[in-house]
Amino acid sequence: MKNLVIVESPSKAKTISKYLGKDYKVMATVGHIIDLPKSKLGIDVDNKYEPEFTTIKGKADIIKKLGTAAKGKKVFLAMDPDREGEAIAWHVAKALKLKKPQRVVFYEITKGAVNEAILAPRKIDDNLVEAQLARRALDRLVGYKVSELVWKKIWYGLSAGRVQSVALRLIVEREKEIEAFVPDEYWDLYAIVQHKKNELKAKFTKKDGKKNIPGSKDDVEKIKKDIGKNDLEVIDVQTTAKSKKPYPPFSTSLLQQAANNLFGFTAKRTMGLAQALYQAGYITYMRTDSFNLAQQAIDAARDKIVEQYGEKYLPEQPNYYKSRSRNAQEAHEAIRPTDFNTSDIQVKADLGPAEAKLYKLIYDRTLACQMKNQQTEVLTVTCEVVGKSKAKYEFRMGGEKVLFDGFRKVWKASSEKDEEQLQQISEVQKGEKLENKKLDAEQHFTKPKPRYTDASLVKALEHYGIGRPSTYATIISTVQSRGYVEKKARFLHPLDVGRVVNEFLMKNFASLVDYEYTAEVEEKLDLISEGKVEYAPFLDKEYKPLVKDIKAADKSVEKNDVVILGKSDEKCDKCGSKMVIRLGRYGKFLSCSKFPECKGMKSIDGGEESIDLKKYKKPEKCPECGAKMLLKNGKYGQFWACERYPECKGIVPMLLHEKCPESGHHLVERRGKWGKNFIGCSGYPECKFIKKVKAEKKSEDEDGDDE
Repeated sequence: MKNLVIVESPSKAKTISKYLGKDYKVMATVGHIIDLPKSKLGIDVDNKYEPEFTTIKGKADIIKKLGTAAKGKKVFLAMDPDREGEAIAWHVAKALKLKKPQRVVFYEITKGAVNEAILAPRKIDDNLVEAQLARRALDRLVGYKVSELVWKKIWYGLSAGRVQSVALRLIVEREKEIEAFVPDEYWDLYAIVQHKKNELKAKFTKKDGKKNIPGSKDDVEKIKKDIGKNDLEVIDVQTTAKSKKPYPPFSTSLLQQAANNLFGFTAKRTMGLAQALYQAGYITYMRTDSFNLAQQAIDAARDKIVEQYGEKYLPEQPNYYKSRSRNAQEAHEAIRPTDFNTSDIQVKADLGPAEAKLYKLIYDRTLACQMKNQQTEVLTVTCEVVGKSKAKYEFRMGGEKVLFDGFRKVWKASSEKDEEQLQQISEVQKGEKLENKKLDAEQHFTKPKPRYTDASLVKALEHYGIGRPSTYATIISTVQSRGYVEKKARFLHPLDVGRVVNEFLMKNFASLVDYEYTAEVEEKLDLISEGKVEYAPFLDKEYKPLVKDIKAADKSVEKNDVVILGKSDEKCDKCGSKMVIRLGRYGKFLSCSKFPECKGMKSIDGGEESIDLKKYKKPEKCPECGAKMLLKNGKYGQFWACERYPECKGIVPMLLHEKCPESGHHLVERRGKWGKNFIGCSGYPECKFIKKVKAEKKSEDEDGDDE
């Protein structure tokens, strides 16, 4: 073999091997081979921020094998087509001491794309590498230095990453909005009217030409009393044509949002599935913020539309889309299938059902984006009734009729319109009198914005220009793995420690968690990749003010200022001093105000009263020593612990009263690989029983569109 092709993934290597001839050997690095050291800063701040890279543990053998294979061969570096891929290629070239490495780039792993790239290699792009090194160095400087202070002022093991801290701020601030929200009462008032044989429902909208929403039952009763039994007159009937454009093809963020809204996939799982599809050659590169499609892909999609749905669904000219995301890199393509003749059935047989599900979503979205608009007809009937006070009350009713489904033939709407009611309303004529049968009212209260889901947080990160497509899933996973945020029924809830860390950062490192500042950093990294900003001056400008803030916070902030959340009326059982509410690793608790001299402590929130003892089984005594068991909070939630801890370390999980039908052991709530909760046998792994539960309904408060 004369040539060696090096990629990151064994799966990618396997796919590429099918497309290259006998003269090519394909090998994988299995991810990064070189990185900054874990045990120290690894950035020489006194020498132009030179990174001190080391070989990742376990990768020395891979480097050795690659070096042996590269001898006497022409080496092609075919890592992913982004900054991280460019950096991996650069690391490999340095590690193997390659004199003339050939960098090849393709956005889909197909025979044509791979062979075309091999015929047009280029040099490693130093600007792209420098941009990635700058991101890595800045993240290390911020994460390492600020985290050291967080350890000192709160406790060891916490972190304060550059981008994760901004995401945490978003989640915490949304929670504060929800807590501070004061609901307003309002009422919907409807007139139930008779038209011929049909009973119709019209909604009150205006009084004397001005928008009016009743704010109380008294308001409603006054309107009802004024209108009485007076009939309504139809004063306007309007028919409006409406054209709905197709949605754009998928960028990374839109794919993550759609997969979360439709399937409940986390951002992390979506990217894992997309990575498998890409490496198997089924879709184009899955980290992109572009809506562009290659001309051959547009042509193939248009041919498929005609073949499957007919000429009437094909627009005269292709549809083009411009990215709305801040800092979008339009050079890339959107995510699309590499071959429209490949079905999800084939993908399912090759990779599995979850991959097939995501593939079909990408396939349908790409076809739909090149189809004609949906055409609908919107009918609005406006009625008026004059009250006893001579006030004029306006009521409206309406509906929408689909004239031509267009792209909705493939990309279905999330709700269907009531065609029967529309048909009834369409028979109403201007000038007609409608018999007022009765007035109905419904009480409502305004609701706060919903908590973030994976989908809506990705949308917010993209809106503010925070992070890049490759980082969204990692950001969301990190704030959860650090214990700052937990997911409940798809919604992200900040935990006490997350609130405290956020408050600490907001008070002492305002620029670090500022949305505009974070977006500006991304813009500067883009300029480095274009050769317009230099590595060392960029880091110097970011690092020196950070050091200044760290020194100021270290001097001015005491640990108790951060971890003591308030006073308590409780007294310490050990010394009689007043107790304070203190934040510990696993939540809030009562601590003696004389700590560390006195280590008296108590559970908070009433202890056992905070749980449902009809659902959970309370252990009678410690299984180790027979002493009383107390409810405790831990890293993975609540559990029962011996009152004699630390002398006795007996613990019991939160067992349910319900028993396993197979083993007779009590059932227990667990968390799965992808973050989903389930109920299984406490006798695992001997018994692998899992209780089947109905899927949670999506909350009506959850934001998102029909994508």
